[in-house]
Amino acid sequence: MALESVNKIQVEEDILRQLKRSMYTNIPSSFMEIIIDEVVPVIGVDFEGEKNVYVVKLSDNTRPDATISCKCSVMGNKKLRLYKVELNPVRQMVIDVSCLDKNLDLRVMLCTKKILTTLTDDEKSSISDLINSAVLDSDMKGGLRWPLGASSGGRFSVIGAWHTVTKAYKSSSFRLKVRDADRFDFKRGSGEATREIYLKLKRIVSEIQEPGAETDSICNMLRDSLRLIWEKFLL
Repeated sequence: MALESVNKIQVEEDILRQLKRSMYTNIPSSFMEIIIDEVVPVIGVDFEGEKNVYVVKLSDNTRPDATISCKCSVMGNKKLRLYKVELNPVRQMVIDVSCLDKNLDLRVMLCTKKILTTLTDDEKSSISDLINSAVLDSDMKGGLRWPLGASSGGRFSVIGAWHTVTKAYKSSSFRLKVRDADRFDFKRGSGEATREIYLKLKRIVSEIQEPGAETDSICNMLRDSLRLIWEKFLL
């Protein structure tokens, strides 16, 4: 191969590396049906339940880098009931895999998250005011809207709204989520509706958290899990 050709290839690769890459998580409805009807019985997970959840994303002016996620259910009076407050997950590792001979690609991610359980009375009151002022509106992206001026409460401000309907399945090794998600980002002024599938590797997570966990054991479990994903999920 000529030196000129080698240099050209290197330049092209350098340009491609600098391009912004993104993983589009939306999948076809037909694939969702295949997972539920054909894959679920094979991998040995049992139906856990279906959840209809609204997530209100808040910014905190005392922690500019943090995003607070407020998970809510819907009460009989069509108002939100806050049941969990947590910080956005911290992604410790993200690997996007292009599966060239498959119809879908794969993202492998290791993340940690923190549930906020020690909120002060003032913090609880401010967050509750924002949650209580939300209005369910199926015509809005994210499924929620706020009266004019009610989406900001001093320290906390609404920066996003999600509406998710999730079917969950579990076994001792896995937790599978098949989810329809409708999101709106207040900062960007844009939203999207997606269908998503998440497979949490419960057994591996438990092993990682054990003191003195053996690397070889974790690698073997990860290899087996990836083989299962490759053979059963990536059609």
